[in-house]
Amino acid sequence: MLKGIYTSASGMEAQHLKQEVLADNLANVNTSGYKAAKLIHKLGAEKTVFDLSSNESIGKINSGTEIYDTSYDFAQGALRQTGNSLDLAISGSGFFPVQDNIGNIAYTRNGNFSINADGYLVTQAGDLVLDSGYAPIFLGNDLISQINILNNGNLVINGEYRTVMRPFDIQPGTPIIKTENDKFVIAEGGAQPISNETAIIKQGFVESSNVSAIKASTDMIQINRTYEANHNALKAQMDSLDMLMRITDGI
Repeated sequence: MLKGIYTSASGMEAQHLKQEVLADNLANVNTSGYKAAKLIHKLGAEKTVFDLSSNESIGKINSGTEIYDTSYDFAQGALRQTGNSLDLAISGSGFFPVQDNIGNIAYTRNGNFSINADGYLVTQAGDLVLDSGYAPIFLGNDLISQINILNNGNLVINGEYRTVMRPFDIQPGTPIIKTENDKFVIAEGGAQPISNETAIIKQGFVESSNVSAIKASTDMIQINRTYEANHNALKAQMDSLDMLMRITDGI
């Protein structure tokens, strides 16, 4: 009976966590460059149960379902034309490298960029956008009449070549951590991203979120049903245990 209680309780917790992740996906269905997240489950490790009076083993029990890791769907979202010369989208794999105000480097697919007061290309959160050499991209403080970013990433300002932007691929199997503003950082010990020479940069476009609102809504219904089934099973087992204890106390 205790095994069943552990299994039902862990199942409820797992569904609750899945619901939180799914709700976050749905909240970002209109966020440029957002990548859907999902949880990976595994069966909990078995533990030996001992009789308290004799200290003898009476069997094994596991903690049911456990959350093992979080994975991300890096499938490309649809490219939406904006007409803004500083909006950029990557057609193909890869990420834009960015740097926050304390020097931390992260990677993002959200190419909704702008110019800050110092003349640098920045994200909506104020992070510096970096070029293929990981240097901040300086557009200039002078009057800019034309900004062209070619498919190969070459940045041309007022007809003059300035630098080149290249997407960077995160290597398969590299541990990553998602941070605020839909950025990804490489976990300690992870392989550094490599430049993607074949990806195309589309000026005047942004990449839409790859979250399917229809699929997410359907998944949410299934999660609620599974949670309710685990809850009912847990209640039935707790009621049976309570009845057994009452009978034992009456003996």
